[in-house]
Amino acid sequence: MSEMNKKGKVDWSKIDGSSPKPKRLQLEKDETDSLYHCPIQVCDHNGFKSQCGYRKHVNTKHSWFFFFDEKPYQGELVASTKELADVDKSSDIAKPACRVLPSFSVSSAIGESFTKWLTRSGGGCKKDCAAQQIVKRCFKFLKFCCEDEEELSFEVRDFSLCSHSLLFTFIDHLQDECKLGHGGRLGYMDAISEMIDFRKINGTSDTVL
Repeated sequence: MSEMNKKGKVDWSKIDGSSPKPKRLQLEKDETDSLYHCPIQVCDHNGFKSQCGYRKHVNTKHSWFFFFDEKPYQGELVASTKELADVDKSSDIAKPACRVLPSFSVSSAIGESFTKWLTRSGGGCKKDCAAQQIVKRCFKFLKFCCEDEEELSFEVRDFSLCSHSLLFTFIDHLQDECKLGHGGRLGYMDAISEMIDFRKINGTSDTVL
Protein backbone atom coordinates (compact mmCIF):
# COMPACT_ATOMS: atom_id res chain seq x y z
CA MET A 1 0.00 0.00 0.00
CA SER A 2 1.49 3.36 -1.01
CA GLU A 3 0.49 5.04 2.25
CA MET A 4 2.85 2.77 4.22
CA ASN A 5 6.55 2.08 3.80
CA LYS A 6 8.29 -1.28 4.20
CA LYS A 7 8.51 -0.85 7.96
CA GLY A 8 4.75 -0.31 8.22
CA LYS A 9 5.11 3.39 9.01
CA VAL A 10 2.49 5.72 7.55
CA ASP A 11 3.68 8.04 4.79
CA TRP A 12 1.46 11.00 5.64
CA SER A 13 2.39 12.88 2.46
CA LYS A 14 0.53 10.21 0.45
CA ILE A 15 -2.74 10.46 2.41
CA ASP A 16 -5.52 12.40 0.67
CA GLY A 17 -5.83 15.96 1.98
CA SER A 18 -2.16 16.28 2.98
CA SER A 19 -0.45 19.62 2.45
CA PRO A 20 1.94 19.75 -0.57
CA LYS A 21 4.84 20.81 1.64
CA PRO A 22 5.59 19.72 5.24
CA LYS A 23 5.29 22.28 8.03
CA ARG A 24 8.35 23.57 9.84
CA LEU A 25 8.67 23.15 13.57
CA GLN A 26 8.74 26.37 15.56
CA LEU A 27 12.06 26.03 17.38
CA GLU A 28 11.40 28.57 20.12
CA LYS A 29 11.61 27.95 23.84
CA ASP A 30 8.73 28.89 26.10
CA GLU A 31 9.78 32.02 27.96
CA THR A 32 8.14 30.84 31.19
CA ASP A 33 10.04 27.55 31.64
CA SER A 34 12.73 27.60 28.90
CA LEU A 35 11.44 24.36 27.38
CA TYR A 36 10.38 23.33 23.89
CA HIS A 37 6.71 22.35 24.07
CA CYS A 38 4.94 19.94 21.73
CA PRO A 39 2.87 21.78 19.08
CA ILE A 40 0.02 19.28 19.54
CA GLN A 41 -2.41 20.93 21.92
CA VAL A 42 -3.73 17.69 23.44
CA CYS A 43 -0.26 16.16 23.99
CA ASP A 44 0.48 15.74 27.71
CA HIS A 45 4.30 15.87 27.48
CA ASN A 46 5.85 18.38 29.88
CA GLY A 47 8.42 19.74 27.41
CA PHE A 48 11.97 19.23 26.15
CA LYS A 49 15.26 20.85 27.09
CA SER A 50 16.86 20.35 23.66
CA GLN A 51 15.79 20.82 20.05
CA CYS A 52 16.93 17.26 19.35
CA GLY A 53 14.53 15.74 21.88
CA TYR A 54 11.75 18.02 20.68
CA ARG A 55 12.24 17.04 17.02
CA LYS A 56 12.48 13.33 17.85
CA HIS A 57 9.23 13.45 19.85
CA VAL A 58 7.23 15.12 17.07
CA ASN A 59 8.76 12.91 14.34
CA THR A 60 8.01 9.76 16.33
CA LYS A 61 4.69 10.49 18.07
CA HIS A 62 3.06 13.08 15.82
CA SER A 63 4.58 12.65 12.36
CA TRP A 64 1.19 13.52 10.82
CA PHE A 65 1.62 17.10 12.14
CA PHE A 66 3.88 18.05 9.24
CA PHE A 67 1.12 17.44 6.66
CA PHE A 68 -2.19 17.96 8.54
CA ASP A 69 -3.84 20.29 11.06
CA GLU A 70 -5.73 17.30 12.52
CA LYS A 71 -4.66 13.66 12.58
CA PRO A 72 -6.54 11.85 9.79
CA TYR A 73 -8.60 8.91 10.94
CA GLN A 74 -7.29 6.85 8.03
CA GLY A 75 -3.78 7.28 9.37
CA GLU A 76 -4.78 5.76 12.70
CA LEU A 77 -6.54 2.95 10.86
CA VAL A 78 -3.54 2.19 8.65
CA ALA A 79 -1.08 2.25 11.54
CA SER A 80 -3.14 -0.05 13.76
CA THR A 81 -4.51 -2.56 11.21
CA LYS A 82 -1.86 -4.76 9.58
CA GLU A 83 -4.33 -6.26 7.12
CA LEU A 84 -4.66 -2.92 5.33
CA ALA A 85 -1.15 -3.30 3.94
CA ASP A 86 -2.43 -6.04 1.65
CA VAL A 87 -5.61 -4.27 0.56
CA ASP A 88 -5.75 -2.91 -3.00
CA LYS A 89 -5.90 0.87 -3.20
CA SER A 90 -9.06 0.70 -5.25
CA SER A 91 -11.07 -0.98 -2.49
CA ASP A 92 -13.43 1.04 -0.30
CA ILE A 93 -11.56 0.26 2.92
CA ALA A 94 -8.35 1.73 1.53
CA LYS A 95 -9.95 5.11 0.93
CA PRO A 96 -9.32 7.75 3.60
CA ALA A 97 -12.25 7.98 6.01
CA CYS A 98 -11.35 11.45 7.22
CA ARG A 99 -13.27 14.31 5.66
CA VAL A 100 -11.56 17.68 5.54
CA LEU A 101 -13.74 20.19 7.34
CA PRO A 102 -14.39 23.44 5.45
CA SER A 103 -13.36 26.65 7.17
CA PHE A 104 -13.68 30.40 6.97
CA SER A 105 -10.55 32.42 6.26
CA VAL A 106 -8.60 33.02 9.46
CA SER A 107 -7.23 36.28 8.01
CA SER A 108 -10.57 38.05 8.52
CA ALA A 109 -11.01 40.82 11.10
CA ILE A 110 -12.47 38.30 13.54
CA GLY A 111 -9.61 35.88 12.98
CA GLU A 112 -6.92 38.53 13.40
CA SER A 113 -8.41 39.95 16.60
CA PHE A 114 -8.80 36.45 18.08
CA THR A 115 -5.23 35.49 17.13
CA LYS A 116 -3.79 38.65 18.70
CA TRP A 117 -5.68 37.98 21.92
CA LEU A 118 -4.49 34.37 22.06
CA THR A 119 -0.82 35.38 21.83
CA ARG A 120 -0.95 38.38 24.20
CA SER A 121 0.17 38.12 27.81
CA GLY A 122 -3.18 39.58 28.86
CA GLY A 123 -5.08 37.03 26.78
CA GLY A 124 -4.48 33.37 26.10
CA CYS A 125 -0.65 33.55 26.41
CA LYS A 126 -0.30 31.01 23.56
CA LYS A 127 2.65 30.54 21.24
CA ASP A 128 2.01 31.42 17.59
CA CYS A 129 1.76 27.80 16.45
CA ALA A 130 -0.77 26.86 19.15
CA ALA A 131 -2.77 30.05 18.53
CA GLN A 132 -3.04 29.34 14.80
CA GLN A 133 -4.27 25.81 15.49
CA ILE A 134 -6.93 27.10 17.91
CA VAL A 135 -8.16 29.72 15.42
CA LYS A 136 -8.35 27.15 12.60
CA ARG A 137 -10.43 24.81 14.74
CA CYS A 138 -12.79 27.59 15.81
CA PHE A 139 -13.25 28.79 12.24
CA LYS A 140 -14.14 25.27 11.15
CA PHE A 141 -16.81 25.30 13.85
CA LEU A 142 -18.08 28.70 12.68
CA LYS A 143 -18.20 27.46 9.08
CA PHE A 144 -20.27 24.52 10.30
CA CYS A 145 -22.70 26.97 11.91
CA CYS A 146 -22.81 29.59 9.13
CA GLU A 147 -22.04 28.61 5.54
CA ASP A 148 -21.94 32.10 3.99
CA GLU A 149 -18.76 33.98 4.86
CA GLU A 150 -20.39 37.31 4.02
CA GLU A 151 -22.87 36.70 6.86
CA LEU A 152 -20.18 35.92 9.43
CA SER A 153 -20.15 38.65 12.04
CA PHE A 154 -19.42 39.05 15.74
CA GLU A 155 -23.16 38.57 16.40
CA VAL A 156 -23.22 35.30 14.43
CA ARG A 157 -20.13 34.12 16.26
CA ASP A 158 -21.66 34.86 19.65
CA PHE A 159 -24.88 33.13 18.65
CA SER A 160 -22.93 30.03 17.58
CA LEU A 161 -21.00 29.93 20.85
CA CYS A 162 -24.21 30.32 22.87
CA SER A 163 -26.10 27.58 21.03
CA HIS A 164 -25.93 24.27 22.88
CA SER A 165 -27.62 22.65 19.90
CA LEU A 166 -24.95 23.78 17.42
CA LEU A 167 -22.10 22.84 19.75
CA PHE A 168 -23.37 19.31 20.40
CA THR A 169 -24.30 18.79 16.75
CA PHE A 170 -20.78 19.83 15.73
CA ILE A 171 -19.12 17.45 18.21
CA ASP A 172 -21.39 14.62 17.00
CA HIS A 173 -20.37 15.48 13.43
CA LEU A 174 -16.67 15.22 14.35
CA GLN A 175 -17.26 11.78 15.82
CA ASP A 176 -19.75 10.28 13.35
CA GLU A 177 -18.73 11.86 10.04
CA CYS A 178 -15.09 12.86 10.52
CA LYS A 179 -14.26 9.82 12.68
CA LEU A 180 -12.24 11.89 15.15
CA GLY A 181 -11.28 10.12 18.35
CA HIS A 182 -11.75 11.46 21.86
CA GLY A 183 -8.47 13.42 21.80
CA GLY A 184 -9.33 15.14 18.53
CA ARG A 185 -12.80 16.12 19.71
CA LEU A 186 -11.40 17.38 22.99
CA GLY A 187 -8.97 19.58 21.04
CA TYR A 188 -11.89 21.26 19.27
CA MET A 189 -13.77 21.73 22.55
CA ASP A 190 -10.71 23.32 24.17
CA ALA A 191 -10.30 25.66 21.18
CA ILE A 192 -13.96 26.72 21.29
CA SER A 193 -13.66 27.36 25.04
CA GLU A 194 -10.77 29.74 24.26
CA MET A 195 -13.03 31.69 21.91
CA ILE A 196 -15.73 31.80 24.59
CA ASP A 197 -13.21 33.30 27.04
CA PHE A 198 -12.15 35.78 24.37
CA ARG A 199 -15.73 36.98 23.90
CA LYS A 200 -16.36 37.21 27.65
CA ILE A 201 -13.43 39.58 28.03
CA ASN A 202 -13.91 41.64 24.87
CA GLY A 203 -17.19 43.45 25.22
CA THR A 204 -19.80 40.72 24.85
CA SER A 205 -23.31 42.06 25.54
CA ASP A 206 -25.17 41.25 28.76
CA THR A 207 -27.71 39.28 26.75
CA VAL A 208 -25.03 36.98 25.36
CA LEU A 209 -23.38 36.54 28.76
